[in-house]
Amino acid sequence: MEIKKIDFTDDNFLKVKNVRFTVFQDEMGIPESKIFDEYDITSEHFVFIHELVVIGSVRLRETENNIKLERMAIYQKYRKKNFGIDAISKIIKNYKNKKFEKIILDSIYDVRNFYKKCGFVEIGKVFDRVGFPHIRMELPL
Repeated sequence: MEIKKIDFTDDNFLKVKNVRFTVFQDEMGIPESKIFDEYDITSEHFVFIHELVVIGSVRLRETENNIKLERMAIYQKYRKKNFGIDAISKIIKNYKNKKFEKIILDSIYDVRNFYKKCGFVEIGKVFDRVGFPHIRMELPL
């Protein structure tokens, strides 16, 4: 699997939109107004490619001395095949030698064990976002 950076202003950003619409809106019922926000303009976006097909995407943005992993989504037929773990591993490697202290994320509570397998630990209390319980997680760099 390959990870490719996509610029927000690039025509290829449509690939990120398609992943988010399919996973977040169609599968989970999250409204479009919550799938995209003002941070999309300034964030780094990546698509996950397997055998020349986009299978997922993620957004990463700077927050103080940290990098925040957001909007990670993989098409259903590619889940539970280690593509997500491979993507997280490549993201960690990419940001490890930069100025950031840790990678943080807000995981949907039912998905937290996936991130634990990648080395993240839970911090704080469960909270609601877009109608789903979430938990903050972090991984020191």
